[in-house]
Amino acid sequence: MPAAPQPARIMPWLLWTGALGLLTAAIALGLVVGTASYAQLQVLGQLPYHEFQYKILKLALTPDRLALLRALLVGAGVAGLLGTVVLHQQFQPAHGLFQEARLARRRFASWFRRQPKPEKHWAAVLLGLVLAARLWYLVSYPLSTDEMASHDFFAQRGPLTVTTYYPIPNNHIFYNLLAWPLAAAGLPALLAMRLPSLLLGFVGTALGYVLLARIAGARLALAVTGLVNLASLWVYYAMAGRGYFLQIGLLQAGFFATVELLQTPARYTRLAWLAFGISSVLGLYLIPSYAYPLVSLGAGLGLGFVWQRRWQALGQLVVVAVFVGLITVLLYAPVGAVSGWERLLHNPYVAAKTPAQFWPTYRAFLYETAATLFGPSLRVSGPVWLALALGGGMVSAYWLKKGHASLRIAAQLASLLLLMPLLLMVLQRVYAPTRVLLYLTFFGYLLGMLWLQRLPWERYIQARWQSPLLLLLVVSIGSYRLYENRSQVQALRHETQQVEAAYRWLRSQPQPVGQPARIWLHAIIHELFFLHYEQQEPAGRRDRLASQPATMATGGYDYLVIGRRPEDRKLPPPPPQYQARYHDDLVTIYQLTVQPNQHDR
Repeated sequence: MPAAPQPARIMPWLLWTGALGLLTAAIALGLVVGTASYAQLQVLGQLPYHEFQYKILKLALTPDRLALLRALLVGAGVAGLLGTVVLHQQFQPAHGLFQEARLARRRFASWFRRQPKPEKHWAAVLLGLVLAARLWYLVSYPLSTDEMASHDFFAQRGPLTVTTYYPIPNNHIFYNLLAWPLAAAGLPALLAMRLPSLLLGFVGTALGYVLLARIAGARLALAVTGLVNLASLWVYYAMAGRGYFLQIGLLQAGFFATVELLQTPARYTRLAWLAFGISSVLGLYLIPSYAYPLVSLGAGLGLGFVWQRRWQALGQLVVVAVFVGLITVLLYAPVGAVSGWERLLHNPYVAAKTPAQFWPTYRAFLYETAATLFGPSLRVSGPVWLALALGGGMVSAYWLKKGHASLRIAAQLASLLLLMPLLLMVLQRVYAPTRVLLYLTFFGYLLGMLWLQRLPWERYIQARWQSPLLLLLVVSIGSYRLYENRSQVQALRHETQQVEAAYRWLRSQPQPVGQPARIWLHAIIHELFFLHYEQQEPAGRRDRLASQPATMATGGYDYLVIGRRPEDRKLPPPPPQYQARYHDDLVTIYQLTVQPNQHDR
């Protein structure tokens, strides 16, 4: 068996890989942004988007900023090219990577052949059921407003818009780039936005099962994969066109790479650093909130290397962190140049709270979030999260035998991943949304299953029945959770049907002669959906939509669409020249009656 690579030979390879990554990012952005004219970028400042009302973004773009961006891309490309060529000539760094890849392939093939056929069959059944659940959600869950905004404002408009235009945090850049070819091919918004998550997410789920089974055994991987991936929240985000589930797959790649790097000796150092670096950059470019788990993984590597007194490995971590930071900043540079760095760094939906606002409700927030992520009980889920975060890894490592080095590392790292968000939220004084913390479910269940594995199951259940009974239990729990969620799916479908019916009613009314209808809206869901529907109409038949509150009485609109929520009732009543013509559970539509009863239907 080939010997583990020497640390002294790893550093040139890391520098070469980082330079290659910098070169790749510079070339990709150069082709998209570097070739765009100033006039093309200025057009972005005329595009409508929606944030509580219809708006137009005031761009930060200036000729000097565009020139600086182009100089940055050229400089990064030249630096990356020089570094790649010089290091390749001196060290031939790719040879070691290919050697590790061949070794990993042979060892995986050997491990896979040793797995009992029944275990493979149960895993295939579970993965098939997981895919079936996601397909069911794909066709039954209506398109969300977030998915619609991502499609209409970004993915549909092409890579130049996606990489530079950032009016709202909905622009998850890497995911919208994945959805862009499907939108350009004319697929419906539902498929264009959801297929990347469905397909790539399923690949990530299968690889996650395999990697977990390699270090923890097939039964534990079966239990964790089933309990997590058949939870209704995970099934939803696995098909939702937002990118949160791809983030889970990238995090699992980074997690298992970290476990490999912390082993002594590590057999796949180059492969592990490559997986860690690529998953970090893509995760941050996918959604900036990937910084939460990435800080946890980085802290785990740093603490582990210090504990093991591996100072050269600690130096490698510093080099990788520098390159991850440089490449990520380069990828977001077009956003900073065109839309402004403040747009990227200031997220109004996750604003810092004052101490007086944060501390009194922090405990309640943690308990409610834990109940959403781990289970339905507020009273149990919160303390379990805290217990696993504070001591789950140490207890699991103590229970495991000496031969389970990788599993001990995985348990301790999982505990750190559960703990770190608690500290980061305190330091920032923010309440992270549940979707940002979705990954905690996987690591919480991993530690929980390690604890349950300590029970003497062999005394009560024969070995050959353990996997099928475990699969039956996991699928039963998952099915019950999905069945419980059916009322929410039905409510969302009913809501979408009412929005579509309101829009169809408006389109069925006679239009003013020679001009489109002017429609004023004060109903957030309808504002987004109507704008989406209008973009599908022929250019000459599109209505004019507006939502600025000050213009309701003075804009001369043909229709007013006013929501029926309690907060909408604070609006002043419509002017007397408007009469209610349509209403449902969500809105009332008023029509301008210049000539009374002219448009009565």
